Amino acid sequence: MANQALNNDIMEYMVWIIEIVSVEFFDGDKTLAYEALQQSGVWHMYVSHYDVTHSLGSEYILQEIKEVFIEKGVAIS
Repeated sequence: MANQALNNDIMEYMVWIIEIVSVEFFDGDKTLAYEALQQSGVWHMYVSHYDVTHSLGSEYILQEIKEVFIEKGVAIS
């Protein structure tokens, strides 16, 4: 049961990540945000390190994701 709660927490966190990334970099397009997170490896990084990253502020997260997107050649607006 605790594992299910953790999975729910991670998924809620990742939905939040999609939302802030879509607004910041993709004019609100959540599909593009999700695809960019998956293709760049950011999705896996944030799921794998949820225990550390979930306490970070949105500004820090967005800056880190922007750096990864630039490094990986992801087109952002």
